[in-house]
Amino acid sequence: MSHVEISKTEKTRGTSKPIGWVESLAIFGFFSVLLWLAVYVGIDWLRHTFGLSTMISWFISGTLVALLPMIVYTIYMVRHEGAVGLHDFTESLRIKRLKEVDFKWAIGGLLAVAVSSGLLFGIARFIDPKFLPTPPFMEVPNGNLFWIFMGWIPLFICNILGEELLWRGYMLPRQELALGRSAWLLNAILWLLYHWSTGLPTMVMILPTTIVVPWIVQRRQNTWVGILIHGIFNAMGFIITVMGLGARL
Repeated sequence: MSHVEISKTEKTRGTSKPIGWVESLAIFGFFSVLLWLAVYVGIDWLRHTFGLSTMISWFISGTLVALLPMIVYTIYMVRHEGAVGLHDFTESLRIKRLKEVDFKWAIGGLLAVAVSSGLLFGIARFIDPKFLPTPPFMEVPNGNLFWIFMGWIPLFICNILGEELLWRGYMLPRQELALGRSAWLLNAILWLLYHWSTGLPTMVMILPTTIVVPWIVQRRQNTWVGILIHGIFNAMGFIITVMGLGARL
């Protein structure tokens, strides 16, 4: 795994402006409020209005209220910087062709997240035998699991693309322009705090992901690496939750 030097001239397009602490707090804070609205307002409204299960209500509310706006905002901001064609967008969001070394970093990052998350879970269970990292809105309803997976797919796509394109594709390169090598740390802290409405147990379990992904993406200067790590680990977590494996541990 080779080290990649950070060059401010090649992070992003020349029209991009640096994003420092204050603007970072404002952007992460705004979208954290949308996540809160999706969790505490959208879910209840869908349940009481249409009689949907909590999980399906989360799929709909989370996608439309919290995650899809992230994708729209990212596209708007990159377009505002002057991006026109697909090449401009991929360059501005640091979406590059994956090299062999990128795959190695992605695999290493995925292993690091899995092992450290497992250790955190074990420590939390030792401290509190009733510890469960799954938020209440992920309670699996009775019924055909096939349709649960079908309902989850749009949420999954918007989750991974929304967070990775905005936090790592748009925000991180511009944070690097303002903060240099320490940008990944600000990105990691704010990404963790963005999830405050999901509850402390969930935040404890996603801590390794929020640290590893920004650090590796900054080193590799490639948003695809974050998409791979985040996407694969989230998918594994959802399968464990739906199959009821987490509750049996």
